Amino acid sequence: MTNTTDRDTFGVRQAEMTARWFENVKRQHGDVDAYIRTRFSAYIDRWKEAARFIPNGSRVLDIGGGNLFEDLVRFLADRKYVYQYIDVDPSSVASSQALARSLGIDSFTFQHGFNDVLPFQDSGFDAVFSSHCIEHSFNLPATFSEIRRVLAGGGNLCMAVPFGWEVNPEHPYFFGPNEWLALLRQAGFRIRTAQIGSEYPENGYDFFISAQRLDSLPNGPLLDPEDFRKTNFNFIAFDSDQIKARETPIIKDDHFICQGDNWEINVLVPKGAREICPIMLRHEWSGSVQLSCENVASVEDLYSWFSYVQPIRLRFEAPLAQDSFATLRPIGRNLASASSEGVLYGVLYR
Repeated sequence: MTNTTDRDTFGVRQAEMTARWFENVKRQHGDVDAYIRTRFSAYIDRWKEAARFIPNGSRVLDIGGGNLFEDLVRFLADRKYVYQYIDVDPSSVASSQALARSLGIDSFTFQHGFNDVLPFQDSGFDAVFSSHCIEHSFNLPATFSEIRRVLAGGGNLCMAVPFGWEVNPEHPYFFGPNEWLALLRQAGFRIRTAQIGSEYPENGYDFFISAQRLDSLPNGPLLDPEDFRKTNFNFIAFDSDQIKARETPIIKDDHFICQGDNWEINVLVPKGAREICPIMLRHEWSGSVQLSCENVASVEDLYSWFSYVQPIRLRFEAPLAQDSFATLRPIGRNLASASSEGVLYGVLYR
């Protein structure tokens, strides 16, 4: 559907994204300095979450450290971490290194590089920390394999990632929380804690996980990341002529909303498709839905106390022999759900 950024230009794109981020903050919030102070405070809290699993004096690798700031550098130094840093953006590497040196901290080391090729020795770290970086991986199995390689036995990976589906091509996959946990388990980690929250001042939730390196890998993979790579699918936009709602929905910029308990959405699925995946919002107003096409159907409860967007998946035993309509309709709600609302962002198929 969308093209991911190639490796050679990824660092440049990250620097451009940082510049746009500052512009967006100024446009949306006005006082950039106040907003950044709030975000820095939240990032310190993220490190404090991780520090519960990283004793003082530990050898720590920070993957995707971005632009460090004074309070964070002092926090890391106060805990006497043997701290090493790697990031894909050369300008972030240079500015973070200069900041540490200006504070008289010469023990920290900084490198430029990618998260799926870590230029460090085996078992060289007691802990790896990464916040909103791993989801950018060009090769996720390689990233987790590299992290496991550089961690000492019993060492901890403390990571935070966004989850769900989004248009952003910098995030190649559309994993939900359960898929992230499965990926860690099959990479040879034991989950110690997993918590979803809204840590940063931006809207939306993310997933913080602490996982301990095990001595052996499990037998066989639990899931294939390629089944969640966006470029392996075709995309039908929510406002395409291929998608029809029985009653007039509420139209938004990138989705539409069907309210009530009796809505229906029909999608024209092209001949040859092996899987169809309507992209739905899961939130407190969601209920259970049925997705059917030809003689195949699935039922899924979309209720969630935290809001996120994630496809429903319906696979066919054989590719469709002709163009066919898939139908999506509500079939009830659980006791916690406030409604049976249906919110559609589009449809993936392959």
